[in-house]
Amino acid sequence: MSKCARGRCPRELVGLVLCLVPFHYAMAFTDGVVASVAGEPILRSEIMQEIMPQIQSLSASSASEEELERQIEPFFQEALESAIEHFILYKEAQTLKVEVPEDEVEKRVKEIRGQYDSQEAYQKALEGAGYTMSNFRDRLRRQMMALAVGMNKRRQFEKEAVVSEEDIQRYYQEHQEEFSFPARYRASRIFIATSREDTDERKAAQEKLSALRAQILAGGDLAELAREHSDGPEAKEGGMMGWIRPGDLVEPLDSALTRLKVGEVTEVLDTEFGVQLMRLEEIQDQGVVPFEEARREIEPRLRQQRGEERYRQWMSTLRKRSNVRVFL
Repeated sequence: MSKCARGRCPRELVGLVLCLVPFHYAMAFTDGVVASVAGEPILRSEIMQEIMPQIQSLSASSASEEELERQIEPFFQEALESAIEHFILYKEAQTLKVEVPEDEVEKRVKEIRGQYDSQEAYQKALEGAGYTMSNFRDRLRRQMMALAVGMNKRRQFEKEAVVSEEDIQRYYQEHQEEFSFPARYRASRIFIATSREDTDERKAAQEKLSALRAQILAGGDLAELAREHSDGPEAKEGGMMGWIRPGDLVEPLDSALTRLKVGEVTEVLDTEFGVQLMRLEEIQDQGVVPFEEARREIEPRLRQQRGEERYRQWMSTLRKRSNVRVFL
């Protein structure tokens, strides 16, 4: 049984979905052109393919056909807008002569294949979504090209955004609730990156980190061990993560940290991207983050907001130039 069938259907980078839902279910709705971009059609069946997991979930609730259509509509509209944007970005990628190396496409194909228990389950998923191996690979390449253009533009606009000291101070004053905390924790960590699917690699990382934990408990220098062994971005700073508020970390990290006393070290913790341990360095009671500390968080946030505004303006210009028409 595939992971789709067990309710954990993997989503592709920009919405490409493989799921064991019968293709004829989507095709049962009247097909036709729902939009066009630069004169090229987008079919209703293509959008239905993209929302198959939602269709599967909603149909399992035994809703009437009318209720099912009503519930599907917002998913359909969102997927249609996403498909239009991806198509526009793909056309822009062609204009810019963006290329995706064959080995990167192959890597993504293998990652998606790895989500299934067998080659047979993977091929059934492809067939169920209406793809052949060849057109799935082509679809994946096109979406990777579109994603590359979109990400590069967002980075460019964020980099070019102008954020003044006055802007930062105004944001700080107007969003005091964001910088108030009931308590916060300063922690350091050692993180070892692993693949969740590679059980041998993860087991080796757990054993290595257990040995490092034993060294720390015996008086070893966590900071030096972090500089030598950690894969985290804060490794150069001796693993120091800085101040963390409750809810900032994913589970099981958040609850593990908040249970510690100052100086204590967690057990080895499993996360999606690897294994890690943390030591609680300091606790601060209720208060407000000082401006000089908050500004390091505010500036990139404002850059991202303004970059996103410019990105949306740029996409609007491309959309007009692409003569987008929606037939709904």
